[in-house]
Amino acid sequence: MSIESNRLSRRTLLKRGMGFFGLIAGGLISSSALAEMLKGPTPRQSLGPFFPDDGDEVHAIRENPESSLPISQANDQDLTFVKGRQGKAKGQVIYLRGRVLDARNGHPIPGTVLIMWSASASGRYNHKGDEGMLSFPHPVTGEIIHRTHDEHFQYWGRAVTNDQGEYWFKTIVPGFYPIDLGAGLYRPSHLHFQLLPPGEPNLVTQLYFLGNQIPNNALNQQLLPKDVVILDAGLTPKEQESVIVDYAPDPSGKITDGLVGTYNFVIPS
Repeated sequence: MSIESNRLSRRTLLKRGMGFFGLIAGGLISSSALAEMLKGPTPRQSLGPFFPDDGDEVHAIRENPESSLPISQANDQDLTFVKGRQGKAKGQVIYLRGRVLDARNGHPIPGTVLIMWSASASGRYNHKGDEGMLSFPHPVTGEIIHRTHDEHFQYWGRAVTNDQGEYWFKTIVPGFYPIDLGAGLYRPSHLHFQLLPPGEPNLVTQLYFLGNQIPNNALNQQLLPKDVVILDAGLTPKEQESVIVDYAPDPSGKITDGLVGTYNFVIPS
């Protein structure tokens, strides 16, 4: 059976008397993949001004010396340290893991390149354009926050999905930061992603944080509904909820040095 013949719309399935549960019974789609499909495709959001293009970085970080690779794809998926340097990144360590799925049929998409980038734990990007409002008062406590670079933080990394469409990253919770202090606008803690699935359109999006052990968790939840990126993207309440990842200690007890979150990217057709 060809890939195209598997890409059946819901209407077509119902017309054929199969329905989604027929797909499950027939082994064409798992129940977990069905659940992700019913949530809808991962919504698109802006790339933002701080994507790690060659020449834009303040501190050069290139773990893979192959010059043909753009710098955005030259680092691995563990952002909590930089190869060749002694020391660990500041901040709460997290693991993000999941799968990349096709919205049309719930199938995994092997070989998808994921590029992830973010600010440091204090909320500063390794980017020449991030030079404003380097110190600001915490909107709740009034404590002065200094947005600084972290020489042991990798800032961006690259992962590639395996045959099951699985990926993982290890990083830290980036800090929130001000957009307009006069208007009281801040960006909540977030991770940027660019997904490059083979043979499919690219997906650019952002993921947000939830969890009792996430720094500034309560504040982040207050900032999310009025976040400029979410508003500009026109995300519905359901879509907003779909890009928030809940982080908690690993229930299996295998991961002990950080919180764990799961997110399945569903690639729009």
